[in-house]
Amino acid sequence: MKTRSNYRSFILAGALCFLSCAASFAQAPSDYLIKGLVFDESNQGVEKVRVCAKPEDYSPARGIPCARSDASGNFVINVGRPAHYTIFPEKTAVGYQWQAVPFYRNAAMPLIEVVLTESSRTASVSVPLGPKHGSLAGKTIDAYTRRPIESMRFTMCHATDPRTCFITSMKNTAGEFEIGAALVPFTLKVSAEGYEDWWGLSGRDENRPITVAAGARVELLCLLKRRPETANRPLSEAEKMPSTSLPAPVQLSPADRAEMKNVYPNRRVKLEWQPVEGAASYTVEVDFCDGRDLTIRECVDPKTHSMRETPPTGIIGTSYEFIFVGMQPGRWRVWAVDEKGQEGFKSPWRLFFFVP
Repeated sequence: MKTRSNYRSFILAGALCFLSCAASFAQAPSDYLIKGLVFDESNQGVEKVRVCAKPEDYSPARGIPCARSDASGNFVINVGRPAHYTIFPEKTAVGYQWQAVPFYRNAAMPLIEVVLTESSRTASVSVPLGPKHGSLAGKTIDAYTRRPIESMRFTMCHATDPRTCFITSMKNTAGEFEIGAALVPFTLKVSAEGYEDWWGLSGRDENRPITVAAGARVELLCLLKRRPETANRPLSEAEKMPSTSLPAPVQLSPADRAEMKNVYPNRRVKLEWQPVEGAASYTVEVDFCDGRDLTIRECVDPKTHSMRETPPTGIIGTSYEFIFVGMQPGRWRVWAVDEKGQEGFKSPWRLFFFVP
């Protein structure tokens, strides 16, 4: 085993790669194993920590092998082949952010690396978790209507290195959020469609760093102001009126909670719905969900799926095809847009799953 203390900084747009790659890996019996103990600052083993071994020659097709620690903090990762691996732990539910993300990396703790070869097929490691990350928690509210804003986007960057950023989206009908903070001072931007950006803690602190102590929770209320062009336009379902807004399209396919065959890398999904009278076009919204536990058959922590093929707006017709990101659950909804650009009511969310 060897360690190294530096890690190349880069911008990571959300945790998309971790979710899709870790979820897609299927372990097969093998004698290439990484065993170890994951422990906290009091040197006590920690259970249910997800420990992953990322190969130096990583590719999405192979995925990232992972394992969860037992009640004593012990784990065994079946990596399946010889390679150079870097070990990354995470238990975000209690504040241990995934160390593969540069924004959350603890620079005081060296990365743990393991090299397995045909003649050296197993290795034992000790994996310290270090201090827990703090968090920012609060609500996003429309400053005019005082209604919650459902979808928000967070951009956080290290104050001393603006290139090291973490960008993620969150969705919550009550406008509530909780997001992990870096262990070093960082800047914050909160964005939502139709609203002016919110900076820092006050909304105007574009260049003022935020410091959150390890394990601390900082409360934040974001009162977002509408952009001039959206001042008189309904931006939430509660503001729309049946007399002026188009009805929600009737969804046809896939059915709610549909199960589809996982065929990597072409997890192609086709969405279909009935036409709406008066619609000039349609907009589709697709989310990917947390895929670290595929036994959960709900959409946990939904995030917007980035469509690189064609944007899901201005759709002419009543169908839309795209390639989904990974094995984790997904969900979709659709709405009509009239000739004036006014959005109609949104359809309900429909879940879908991939099976081997």
